Amino acid sequence: MLHRPVSLPQRGARGFTLIELMIVVTIIGILATLAVASYKRFTRRARVQEAISFLGDIRIKQETYYQTYHRYISTGQTDKDFWPKDLYWYQSSVVWGIDCLKPGDVAANPGWCALGAGYRAAEQPPFQYLVIARNPDAPIVPPGIYVQNPNVDWWYARARADFDTDFEYSNIYLSSEMKEPFLENELE
Repeated sequence: MLHRPVSLPQRGARGFTLIELMIVVTIIGILATLAVASYKRFTRRARVQEAISFLGDIRIKQETYYQTYHRYISTGQTDKDFWPKDLYWYQSSVVWGIDCLKPGDVAANPGWCALGAGYRAAEQPPFQYLVIARNPDAPIVPPGIYVQNPNVDWWYARARADFDTDFEYSNIYLSSEMKEPFLENELE
């Protein structure tokens, strides 16, 4: 029987060094950071598109309401009457909460129920919304940038969100005179 000599490992065949492993971990960390930032931008843009769609629905509902009652309707009295009232963007537990099939909700939220716009009562909206319309009995001055002629019937709607809870809002505006929504500080 012939015995073969046991060969020793060659010098070129060795494992990774600590430096090489640290470089790989650093590259993976950078890629993960970029992926998370990209995902956040993507989800914010999706939420913004949802709000734009919601405002477009409000436009259709306002025009339908106007054809029936010859006036537009507000969902609040001032430009601070947002719905849902207490929406904290770092919590996901706030729901729309209006069920227009309940008489109490209809009485408490006549504007939203008259428009028929909104989420289902248990859905979680990503923005707060308001709609203000001209009321000849209690005139208010609309924002001049969105309503050029305050002496004719008008309405404007606003959606706002604070995604990073720094009290700087992403705002989206739409009015009876605007063809396209106006985005302000879209991704704040």
